[in-house]
Amino acid sequence: MKRLIALAKHPKPFEPGTKDVWLDLEIADYVLKAHFDETIPGGSREITFIDEAIDFITQLAPKEKFEKVIDLGCGPGLYTLRLAKKGYDVVGVDYNKTSIDYAINESVKHNITIDYRIEDIKNIEIENEFDLALLIYQIYCVFSLENRIQILRNVHRGLKPGGLVLFDVLSEFSYDNYEENLIWSVSQSNSPMSDKEHLVLYATIKYPNRVSLAKNILIFEDGEIVNYNYWNQHFSINSLEKEVNEAGFSLEKVYADVNGGEYIADSDAFAVVLKKK
Repeated sequence: MKRLIALAKHPKPFEPGTKDVWLDLEIADYVLKAHFDETIPGGSREITFIDEAIDFITQLAPKEKFEKVIDLGCGPGLYTLRLAKKGYDVVGVDYNKTSIDYAINESVKHNITIDYRIEDIKNIEIENEFDLALLIYQIYCVFSLENRIQILRNVHRGLKPGGLVLFDVLSEFSYDNYEENLIWSVSQSNSPMSDKEHLVLYATIKYPNRVSLAKNILIFEDGEIVNYNYWNQHFSINSLEKEVNEAGFSLEKVYADVNGGEYIADSDAFAVVLKKK
């Protein structure tokens, strides 16, 4: 009970849960499925959107000048494979082995050579290798400031002079509209998190400085307790620009999303193109 009470309290910003949802082998199949089911939050976008994003990337960074691409947090390779089919030399990086295994199998099926790496993007070592870096579907938001700075340094080091970065973030507007809730329920027979009956405590919490948390606590009959913390940093254009400038990038352009749509004020997210100074 003491452990449950401790877990139920508000954690410090970006404090990890007892398990990382992306690395938990018990729900690996569900996490992979999320990339192909748009009704499951946190996975990937619908195929139509992905195809639009690929078309935009080919316009933003033609392969004649931006041939070498690194897709950070590539998941099962939905963008990576499509770019490789367009003739780009692509490296896909993710720390989820299940997703990378799937991506490798897909590249083999299509007889396309892609360098997939099981690595943590906070620790990846690349240097002056790439023309374009991708960090798609608000991946950047889930990290603490310290880790975001480290990721930007890694990307900056890995890009050639004048290299570009395309990524998207949650907006300050999405933070303002983030609703705090506290819900408890008993698991259903088709629960994706576990086939064992369990009690679920779910909370959405707003923190200062535009930080939000979606927190899941699973309590099983045998006393096992699992806690997943899903953090997000929300940005204004100014706050993001300040952060990337300090890491050696200039903010070149703001879009509605990574498919190149025109920026819309008061939207839940926005995308940016950065250039290595």
